[in-house]
Amino acid sequence: MIHLNAIPYDFEPRRKILPQLPEYIDPRGERHPEMTEFESAFLCGALKTFRSKKILEVGVASGGSTAIILQALEEIGAPYEMHSIDISPTVYCDNSKPTGFLGTFAKEKIFGNLRGTHKFHIGKILPQVLDEIGGGIDFVILDTVHMLPGEVLDFLAVLPYLADNAFIVLHDVALNQYKAQQYPNLYATSVLLSAVTAEKFLNFQPDEELFRYPNIAAFRINEQTTGNIENVFLTLIPRWYYWLGDTLAVYRRHYRRFYSDALVEIFQDAVDMNAYNFALAQKK
Repeated sequence: MIHLNAIPYDFEPRRKILPQLPEYIDPRGERHPEMTEFESAFLCGALKTFRSKKILEVGVASGGSTAIILQALEEIGAPYEMHSIDISPTVYCDNSKPTGFLGTFAKEKIFGNLRGTHKFHIGKILPQVLDEIGGGIDFVILDTVHMLPGEVLDFLAVLPYLADNAFIVLHDVALNQYKAQQYPNLYATSVLLSAVTAEKFLNFQPDEELFRYPNIAAFRINEQTTGNIENVFLTLIPRWYYWLGDTLAVYRRHYRRFYSDALVEIFQDAVDMNAYNFALAQKK
């Protein structure tokens, strides 16, 4: 089922916290946070609608969105637990800045004592920290590389740790349409949104925007999500845009704990085919 325009926008957390953060424009000339005001409002509206208590952010970059999420959680006024994970110790587009530095600034200079807890897990991949974080995660933001296998790998990793009816937000679900010349291969979140069996949420953008279809969307898992998870595993079969090397062995060990041999075999076939084609491309 698709729910259209069902998430109430909440612009206030971003509008309140952003003027207090240092201005940051990365070496590409992009201003952070990279989410637009519309996208942040969808995210914060979802957080407040579902009054989330255990939040996982995968993909941190400068940490601007981390600060906005924390502001929204503080405004809810209830205890919470939040974890932010990023594989890179520095901002992916700027090696001079530590990952999450805007979020760290907000925690140290703006918020003071939080109503809840927040922890950065930097320099690690998701399967390496999930046992530490534990189960009962009820809200996830997946915002990483957007190229296959990208967010598909991480959703499969986190699914066994999710609470019933957990809410998953996907950023850049239409970036390869909005910036087709720059990012033609950034469609992993769109593929995941299409393949997963779940309740899906789309808020159309205002008519003055380039397209009405949003660049942020979400889904809420249900009893059928796990039952039909083979559809998500099958999205790993198309050619990948980047290679993860030894990291893939960590994901494979993780999947073996929670999924059937048949699904792990599909994953391994995807790895083997992509390994072959990446090696072939390097020889040319």
